[in-house]
Amino acid sequence: MKQTFDNHWREIVRKGGADLGLELGPESLELMAMHARELIRWNKKFNITSIVDPKQMATKHFIDSIAIAPHIPENASVLDLGSGGGFPGFPLKVVRPDLRVVMADASRKRVSFLNFLVRQSGLESVTAIHVRAENLANEEDFAGQFDVVTSRAFTALERFVTLARPFLARDGVILAMKGGAGEEEAEGLSESDYRISLIPYLLPLENHSRNIVQVRPVV
Repeated sequence: MKQTFDNHWREIVRKGGADLGLELGPESLELMAMHARELIRWNKKFNITSIVDPKQMATKHFIDSIAIAPHIPENASVLDLGSGGGFPGFPLKVVRPDLRVVMADASRKRVSFLNFLVRQSGLESVTAIHVRAENLANEEDFAGQFDVVTSRAFTALERFVTLARPFLARDGVILAMKGGAGEEEAEGLSESDYRISLIPYLLPLENHSRNIVQVRPVV
C-alpha cells in the first residue's frame, strides 16, 4: 500500500496545490500520504469514504480540501463540521499549521479514525470530537468560539449555515465548500440576515467547477 501513495501520488497533490497557489513541501506531502494510507486501511472495516481510487483521493479529497486555505485568516480557530474522514480539516491543518482546528463528526468510528490520525501526525492544535452539531452548540467551550466554521459535502447550505452560526465568534465567517450548485444554494439564503459572496474555482487536474460560499451574519 505504501507504493500506492508514492512519489507519483505526492506529485499529483503537489501540482494541484501549486495550481491553487499553495507550495507543499515534503513534510506536508508525507502527512497527506500517511492520511491517505490510513484512510484506505481503516475504510476496509469502517466504511469511512466512498472514494478509494488513489488519484480520485488526491484530487477530490486532498487537493479540494486545501482550496479554502488562502481564504482563512492567519492564526484562526477553525471548526470543521461533519469532518468524516478528516476533510477538509486535516489537510487544511497540514498546509496551515498556524490554524487551530477542531474536527467534529457524529460517527464514533470516524472520530476514532481522526484521533488516530492526529496521534500519528504529531501535529498540535488539532483535535477531533464525537458529537452532533446540534448538541455541540449548547456547550460553552464551543458556542461563539470560532473564527471560521467550514464543511465539505456535509449538508444543504441553508441547514449548514443554521448549524454553523452559533459557533461563530464576533466577525467570524462560514466557509461552505460546494460544487457547481453552490451558487443556486446561496440564492436561498436571506440577504437581510447574511452577507454572501461566492469564491469560484476549478478543481485542479479535473477542471470541475467548485464554489466556496462565504457567509457572514449581519449583526
